[in-house]
Amino acid sequence: MLLLFLFSLTPLVVMGIISFSISKSTINDKVTEYSEHLLNQTADNLDTRLGIYKDMMMQVLNNNEIVNMLRTLDQTDPARYDVDSLSLTTKLSTIVAINQDVQSISFVSEKHYIKGIYRWSKRTRTEVEPFLRTLEDGSNFRWYPTRYGTYVDSLNSQSAHVFSLAKQLYKTSDDSPLGIIAVLDIREDVIKELVSKAVSNNQDLQSFVVDGRGQLVSYPDNAMIGKSVTEVLGSGGYDKIVNSGSGEQRFPLIYKGNHLIVNAKKLHTNDWMVVNVISKAALYQDSNRLLQIILVIALLCIVFSIITAMLLANSITNPILKMIRLMRQVMSGELTVRYKAKRRHDEFDILGNNFNYMVTRIDELLKAVYDEQDQKRVAELKALQAQINPHFLYNTLDIIKWTALIQKANHAAEMVSLLSRLLRISIGKGEETVTVEEEMEHVQCYLGIQKFRFNFNIETRVEMDDDVRQLRTPKLILQPIVENAIMHAFGEQESGGRIDIACFKVPGEGLRFEVADNGKGMEPSFARSLLIEHAADGEKSGGIGLANVDERIKLICGKMYGIEIASEPGTGTVIRIRLPLMT
Repeated sequence: MLLLFLFSLTPLVVMGIISFSISKSTINDKVTEYSEHLLNQTADNLDTRLGIYKDMMMQVLNNNEIVNMLRTLDQTDPARYDVDSLSLTTKLSTIVAINQDVQSISFVSEKHYIKGIYRWSKRTRTEVEPFLRTLEDGSNFRWYPTRYGTYVDSLNSQSAHVFSLAKQLYKTSDDSPLGIIAVLDIREDVIKELVSKAVSNNQDLQSFVVDGRGQLVSYPDNAMIGKSVTEVLGSGGYDKIVNSGSGEQRFPLIYKGNHLIVNAKKLHTNDWMVVNVISKAALYQDSNRLLQIILVIALLCIVFSIITAMLLANSITNPILKMIRLMRQVMSGELTVRYKAKRRHDEFDILGNNFNYMVTRIDELLKAVYDEQDQKRVAELKALQAQINPHFLYNTLDIIKWTALIQKANHAAEMVSLLSRLLRISIGKGEETVTVEEEMEHVQCYLGIQKFRFNFNIETRVEMDDDVRQLRTPKLILQPIVENAIMHAFGEQESGGRIDIACFKVPGEGLRFEVADNGKGMEPSFARSLLIEHAADGEKSGGIGLANVDERIKLICGKMYGIEIASEPGTGTVIRIRLPLMT
């Protein structure tokens, strides 16, 4: 499947990436070139149109008749702030009638507001004050950004977004300033119309005009006119546009998560700039559609590859998977499974027949190993018991001999009686286990014999709970432990020795024997070595009874059971035997 995916998808992915990159680069170059062309065309058209307004303004200002009328009106009583002249209005109407772009023309001075064509609805000093700054420019023109103005006359009123051109009047005779400002109000729709014509064929391109302070002079949405360009391009776009020293610039911009390309060009007539904004999302819309088509084709190829791979691979993988399942069953111990051949006489039938033969042979070999291990286990148990019994009988007979010599056979009868009971329990019925009560009796017989040797100087105590008396335990596990305690725990100690033997249940663990003495104790490392039959140097590290007893318990009860030794020098020794509950 992976190979089919690689062979089918790799060419598509490579072709898609190359096609997408080429189309994206081509679209970016073409649209950028187109945007710059439109930008230059729009800027030239605006410069031409604004030049016409300047010529119209000069036509008014160079008319001697109009200038004389304004001089006369400006010399009237200052108390009459608003001045109206029918002759002036008629004269101006004749001049501006040929250009419908002009909304109105008015004149302001430090003393008067003089109506030209239409009258401002608001003619306060606050409204007039900004236009008086034109006096500071001498003979230069001053452009004012778009504002929303209302114009009234005796018949009706009109409201519109207008931008203004202002210039100071001069005498035609000696070119001396008159202190009167001519204000030409032009409808903002003129700019919007010029801009919209340039971008009408491209819905992905947005174009508008800003002044030198970053204020929107013209914008498709009238509600944005007069606001800062920050509202549409953010502070980053504002800084690049306002602080740009060059006449033309292009820069990428990210605003509100949108990736934009911004082109801006400054007009020759004033400090205004024409700005074109292209959204990359819209710009690469066709490229993204191409990418989607490639992805759909790739998905279809994947589906086709999956179907083909499944049909091609099933005939190979199904027999293999079946063989794997059978092998896992064999690994879990189920040796009765067999591979059912389909009689195709192919490689899988051969593998299946060999698998069946192998499982059959493994089953036979395992049964043989189990039988051999069982026989070996019985032999080991008998060997371990034989290893302990002769050793014990030798020591016992040695004690009887020395006792008879020393005491002239006074206690021989009692010792022989104890030995007889001890042997009876040891040999039993040939079984591996005895009851707890019988094991306790066995160790008591052994202690009875040993006390003759120590002249009853070792105190012993045997305790067991009533509910454990009839439970089963491996036989001959206490005697070797008690023997080690007598022989090694007290050394030359003649009195004060004590051995406590107990048997009880431990909740959650099973049956436990404990043999505790108050002897000289031993190092913990030496105590651990007693459970190892051979030390590192190949010699026996301690009494052979403990290692043999521990091994015999593990053979009978399991690896988790056995002997634990707790001892410290000078504190005595506690030996614990953990056994399962056997009935």
